[in-house]
Amino acid sequence: MTTLNRSTLRRLKKLKQSSAVWEGDRRALPAKIRQPQDSSNIIPLHAHDEESKPHCILWVDGSMGMVRSMDVVDSAVGQEAFVRALLQAIEHPQSPAQPSLPQKILVCDRELQFYLRGVLQDLGISVEYVERLPLIDEIFSHILESFTANPPVVPEKFAAALHKQSEHLWRNAPWNTLWDHQVISIKLDHWDLDTLYAIVMGKMGLEQGVIFYRSEESLVKFRHRIVSGSSEDEIEETFLHQDCLFNLFETPELEMEDDFPPFPFRGKIRSLPTTVTPMKPIYGALHPLEGGRPYLYDEEAIALTVALEALNKFWEQYHKRLNANFGSLSGTYTIYAPSIDSDVEEAIKIVVKTMPDLANELHQLVDEDDDDDDAPLINEDLWPENALIHMMTIPWEQVEFLRNASIHQQLSEAITAIAPARKGEGLPGLMIQTSRPKALELIEEINEFGGIQSLCFNPAEDIFGNPCQLGLMVMGNDDLHLFGEFDKQTLNGEHHKRWKQRAKTTKGNVCVIIAMGITGASRGNPAPHHILGYYEIKIIDDKELGLGKLRAEPAFDFEF
Repeated sequence: MTTLNRSTLRRLKKLKQSSAVWEGDRRALPAKIRQPQDSSNIIPLHAHDEESKPHCILWVDGSMGMVRSMDVVDSAVGQEAFVRALLQAIEHPQSPAQPSLPQKILVCDRELQFYLRGVLQDLGISVEYVERLPLIDEIFSHILESFTANPPVVPEKFAAALHKQSEHLWRNAPWNTLWDHQVISIKLDHWDLDTLYAIVMGKMGLEQGVIFYRSEESLVKFRHRIVSGSSEDEIEETFLHQDCLFNLFETPELEMEDDFPPFPFRGKIRSLPTTVTPMKPIYGALHPLEGGRPYLYDEEAIALTVALEALNKFWEQYHKRLNANFGSLSGTYTIYAPSIDSDVEEAIKIVVKTMPDLANELHQLVDEDDDDDDAPLINEDLWPENALIHMMTIPWEQVEFLRNASIHQQLSEAITAIAPARKGEGLPGLMIQTSRPKALELIEEINEFGGIQSLCFNPAEDIFGNPCQLGLMVMGNDDLHLFGEFDKQTLNGEHHKRWKQRAKTTKGNVCVIIAMGITGASRGNPAPHHILGYYEIKIIDDKELGLGKLRAEPAFDFEF
């Protein structure tokens, strides 16, 4: 156990010891009470985890009924923080208290009692256990009562309707087609809103959803600011200058199954489940003067519900044409909007239009920025739509089978050298499964790139600053292609850890497999004759690419 320095003990013994009885305790506070490091009053868009709730440490003089010291610490901080707060209460108490030693200390935690007895044994302070600390109970009660809780994310009256349209949006998945510069206007003329300007996010697969800007000026100004900004502080400040409502989605990570079965294939390769991916909607608003808040008020919830329904109807009418090109399209829809004051819905006409001229203007901004940027462009358009991409390990028997099969191959002498030893469970690989025509087209495109050179996992941050890694495929001509984003939960998962450990066993040698059979029973379960391409490559360190930590820019499809 850590004890006080002798010099500290001598200094404390010089203080007068009063007859006062002090109470001390530490208690969990709601996570929203946590004070951010920059002292900002911005409400975070993502709540802290339950485990990260802050703790408040209090030392009070029960005889005088006053607080001598108070500190807010992280829940993971040990008992040493309790002693630090006690020393502050002794030597530098809050006014009007004077420095002094107490005669007795009361705590309601047995473990803390024994800890303090050991630390304070040379100061002549009695440490006793009691079941309750009435004064501290009262102080904490006032602290919690004085803090006003956030309202619900969506007012209860409008939650069901909003969630229904949000689920509809998730099923439509317009981010599989639309880019983040393609603007769709939604004319409301209600709830003090004239027209909302919808931007679909998620084409690059990082953050999916729709942002509804309250004005064209806000959208354009934001894009100009994000292009001209450079530092992380500038980007964060720019993000908070948006004036919009939003519906984004969090997708819980699907649990990946383990690897290929033993050779022969036995007709199955276990992979990702084929069920519909669960989703969790995130609603909120941003405003330059309000900052960000992860909840909506009545009129905002109604407006967002109506805007989503109109966008869903527009998508269902025109998605085939939008898939071909982003031309001039318009639709008028009758939407039954909830009412704040009654249960009677109001029928309103909503006009939805594409804005190809504004889309070209915004796209030109990014193109101009790319012209001035020497950083390599990360592409995401190589992979066929709805392709299944899965990390797995191929047993050495299957490696031998694929190396001798009559399929397109890119073989490495390094694998020839290590394969006979058969160290580890097999060769780590990345499987890309799609339809036969698309698989053959993909193989042809890879050939035009000069084959596949290597894989790399590059550190990055998502739109909210959370750490992640981007899976990048480096082609023979040095082009970079994104094949996946891996958040902290995935990186810490056993499947991902085992895959990388096996790659170390094979000295960084891995493979890429391209297979057909994406539909029906063969989805995720390709038979040997489904495999059309096999590439032996290396994993490289992110320092070899020299990209540094990449940042996903807010409201963009993450141009790096």
